[in-house]
Amino acid sequence: MSLNVKVIIFLLLFFVLGSKMTYAKEWAISSYPLFKIMQEIFKEESLYLIQPPRGEFHFAELSPKEWQRLKGAELVFVVGTEPWASRLIKTLPNEKVLSLLETNEKPVDPHLWFDLERLERKLKTLVELPQVKAKPLYATYYKRSEEFLQRVRTLREAYGTLKKCPQRELYIIGHSVFYYLFKDLSIQERPLIRGHHHGEISAKKLKEVIQLAKERKIKALLLTEREFIKYKKTFEKEGLEILEAWSGDYDRPGDLVTLLEDNLKVFKKALNCP
Repeated sequence: MSLNVKVIIFLLLFFVLGSKMTYAKEWAISSYPLFKIMQEIFKEESLYLIQPPRGEFHFAELSPKEWQRLKGAELVFVVGTEPWASRLIKTLPNEKVLSLLETNEKPVDPHLWFDLERLERKLKTLVELPQVKAKPLYATYYKRSEEFLQRVRTLREAYGTLKKCPQRELYIIGHSVFYYLFKDLSIQERPLIRGHHHGEISAKKLKEVIQLAKERKIKALLLTEREFIKYKKTFEKEGLEILEAWSGDYDRPGDLVTLLEDNLKVFKKALNCP
């Protein structure tokens, strides 16, 4: 066997086996909210965001290469309501994948990252996984997880103050997102445009939304989808205040708790809280 052939074989084995070894050390995480949690607590690990930068949580699909990457990962953390999640969970060993969605559960809303009690429960499960406890930095990870959970508990208490708000409905330009934040507070989301939208919204539909808002004497609207941000000035010209709230469907700078604290300020304003 010539030297050149040996070199080629070596390089092929290096790249093939090397990629598998790299994937074996990866922790793959789906959705921006879960990725933010993992970055805060396990930042020293090799973390891989499954959702592509321009991908939308409800519609993003996995490529064959991504499927292989996830199969080789050390740990996979998913929401469970992704279009591909059930197939992935059936494919991977139970000890390798953690899902916010429980087995056979039918969620009321796919945005499970806003279920703060569920987040607390699942994070406690995560830090007890064997592959996590085996990490040299486990003590650091555990301490960070406890600090994060304390912030979440404080946040839950802060959201309880929304019970004092006189207005009990939030009018949204976009789809319903915050069910789990509001389910115990008797606050209702009222989307003015149904379904998930991508691309342009027709002038007719915009006119209908503005007319509906005026008829109901709505003063402030919540903006939850990136696609509608470009229409903000249009609504403001009609005397409607537009308040942006983070849905978790897209990325935004900041850690999860801080972003939910920002959302709380928006909700209080929209609900005319004292």
